[in-house]
Amino acid sequence: MANVVVEHRWREHNKAEAFKVVGSIVDMAKNGKLPAGFTLKSINVIGEENRAICNWEAPSVGDMQNLLKSVNPPTKHEVYDAQKIF
Repeated sequence: MANVVVEHRWREHNKAEAFKVVGSIVDMAKNGKLPAGFTLKSINVIGEENRAICNWEAPSVGDMQNLLKSVNPPTKHEVYDAQKIF
């Protein structure tokens, strides 16, 4: 398993759509409906910058990138393999 950080950025006119996708992902996480091997650890929204930082546990960075491609969120995003030190 990998600790994966996904940084999302969106334009102001995509904000409602971005939050709709976030809401559906949170609902899936709460209801145990995320794909096998994926656990959403946290979402931190920096609203004044139209940015969110999501922390995931995923099988691999590549699997996370493939999941993002299938969801196709209305954001620009970067995926990082992060080492958890605390």
